[in-house]
Amino acid sequence: MTVEEGATGDERAADDQPPTGEQQVVRDNTTQTRRRTAALALVIVAACVAVGALVNAEAGTLLLGGVAFGGAAARMAWPAGTAFSVRRRAIDVTLMIAFGVALAYFGLTTPLA
Repeated sequence: MTVEEGATGDERAADDQPPTGEQQVVRDNTTQTRRRTAALALVIVAACVAVGALVNAEAGTLLLGGVAFGGAAARMAWPAGTAFSVRRRAIDVTLMIAFGVALAYFGLTTPLA
């Protein structure tokens, strides 16, 4: 309710209070999920770079392309609020698929030494 709709002072004060109980748990889970997602993405990209540096640059590039395709699939499958959902889902999926296609193309066609 807004002030114009006739909210009393107590109702307005209740809206200004910090979340407690179940509301706090939901907020903490979302924050933890975002931190886990960021950490997982960082570890996966670091592993792909390590494969590219230690084994073969083409393999590392193709692996990063595969990770981009996996990210697009995960973004389509997971609920909207469980990870980084800053943009619309269609934009995220389209960009990750395009990135995956570009990486796969470069990994297959560019002679990397």
